[in-house]
Amino acid sequence: MYKKLKAEIIEIIEIVNQCPIALQEKCFELLLKNYLNLYENDNPIVESAKKNIISEKELEQNGKLSLKADEEIVEKDFHVKVKRFLQSNKITMDIVNTLYYKEDEKLLPLYESLKSTKMSECQIRLALLTAFENSFTDEEMRFKGEVVRSRCNLMKCYDSANFTKNFKIYSSLFENWQDKYEKTKDYILSTEGKKELAKVLIDLAEDN
Repeated sequence: MYKKLKAEIIEIIEIVNQCPIALQEKCFELLLKNYLNLYENDNPIVESAKKNIISEKELEQNGKLSLKADEEIVEKDFHVKVKRFLQSNKITMDIVNTLYYKEDEKLLPLYESLKSTKMSECQIRLALLTAFENSFTDEEMRFKGEVVRSRCNLMKCYDSANFTKNFKIYSSLFENWQDKYEKTKDYILSTEGKKELAKVLIDLAEDN
């Protein structure tokens, strides 16, 4: 049993290493929890391991909540262009702090749902949110499509058959879209894209 568990963990780590650094911890937690859920009824060792992981996660979450209270995100944390975006679209710091926490000078998500059952809409929402999160360290709101692909996988909204097509359909949200999807390109949000981002931020914060 231990050998099997070890092999599964090694495989999970290999998958996690392909995710963005900021999401690796969450990715590992979800994949391991999913594995343990599958096997918890078959072996008491797995049940014990699962309880330990949940206990450690609770402690970690309590620590994050404590840190969040001490280091709330404030407007001056953002670049000037992003401040203007927040102000012009009435995105308050309450909204930002509802959806994010700050760690190591990065904006990390607290939201667990994209509030849509449509995979195409979830994909575009993740693209917009990723661009916003990147603007915390870069005044441009930009994202790489392959990062969005990884996040869609993580949040179980990845439509492999229509992934690139979805970007093309919503290409008006990206100011530098050119004919077809490019894996290595940094896509920058257009004025329309920023307006849509504002709607998404407000929508996600409403029930949190």
